[in-house]
Amino acid sequence: MDKIIIGMILTVFPILIYLVFSVVNSLGEGITKRMVFIVTICTSLYLNLILGTSKEMLIFCNIPIIICYYKREELVAILLSFVVILYSYIFYDVSLYILLIKYICYLLLYVLLFKRKKFVLLFIDISAVIQGIFIYFEYFMYDRIVNIVLYMFIINGITFLMIYLFKLADDISNLYITYGKMIKENKLKDSLFKLTHEIKNPIAVCKGYLDMINLDDINKSSKYIGIIKSEVDRSLNVISEFLDYNKVKINKDIMDIVMLIDEVYNSFNLLIMDKNIKFIYDNTYDEIYLMGDYDRLKQVFINIIKNSIESIENNGIINVGITRLEKQVEITISDSGVGMDKEELDNIKQMFFTTKKNGTGLGVALSNEIVLAHNGVLIYDSIKNKGTKCIVRLPI
Repeated sequence: MDKIIIGMILTVFPILIYLVFSVVNSLGEGITKRMVFIVTICTSLYLNLILGTSKEMLIFCNIPIIICYYKREELVAILLSFVVILYSYIFYDVSLYILLIKYICYLLLYVLLFKRKKFVLLFIDISAVIQGIFIYFEYFMYDRIVNIVLYMFIINGITFLMIYLFKLADDISNLYITYGKMIKENKLKDSLFKLTHEIKNPIAVCKGYLDMINLDDINKSSKYIGIIKSEVDRSLNVISEFLDYNKVKINKDIMDIVMLIDEVYNSFNLLIMDKNIKFIYDNTYDEIYLMGDYDRLKQVFINIIKNSIESIENNGIINVGITRLEKQVEITISDSGVGMDKEELDNIKQMFFTTKKNGTGLGVALSNEIVLAHNGVLIYDSIKNKGTKCIVRLPI
């Protein structure tokens, strides 16, 4: 009985690890899952061959082979069969002819039944019967039929259990993959709906003003041209930012984040002076290097400061600061603008959500995608009518 328990543990343990790993990580279909499966099966067979304590425990080596046939990995099953045949013949002096006949029977059974989509349970049952027949010829020290039947039922039971767990794991993994695809499709539909809505509104405005244009009254009609042009520009801007959002490509290289912030600050400094906004830049570092996309990160900080400027109605203050942490750099941009309430703050990173009258609602969403692509984090904190603070953390 001890040998049976040891054989079961050596066979089942690696396979259980694979099943848990498959479900938790949702490997899905593809080369990764196949390679992990092959490694697991080979590990199970290896443990039985190397750590098996007796000749009769070799019967547990047939379980990984049968599972390979079940998973339609016939080449792997054939290769493992040759390994077991050679090992049994060399180290335990089992008849080579009996071993060849046995594993040829497994292969023929697979081709005739399972590969032709016959019931898989019949394949396992007949495999167990074949196992029972050959137990006596391989391990003739058994003089009682009870021992043969016992081993046959154990092998059959373990094989059924393993295949059931494989099927269960595959079902869970496929369900997760299907659910993930549904989520992506729903997000795509939602994005397209919002995009259509955002473009439809300015087009409707343009149509309204075009209907109002009277060629006999050029002076009055000319006032509508500027409005129409503004709405067309807004539509083009929405489409352009939507395309940017869906095509975030990051080309990382070694860059100095301090130099980038200096450049952004200098770009906005003159503009902010014209708007009577006090622009404070707090930095004590000469250089901080990280792996990043200079142009993409510049786009992020330009967007954040631009939003801060637009949120300040009259005189206000914008603070920009850089802090180096142990493994991160933190860029903080705070303003004394109109701020956001809790609902606006919760939705600030959603596509097409905006608190501005003529905003597209894509700037913050695009910035968040760029920061995430750098393994960073974009954090917003705001109080209505008091201001907003934005923190960008990037790994050094």
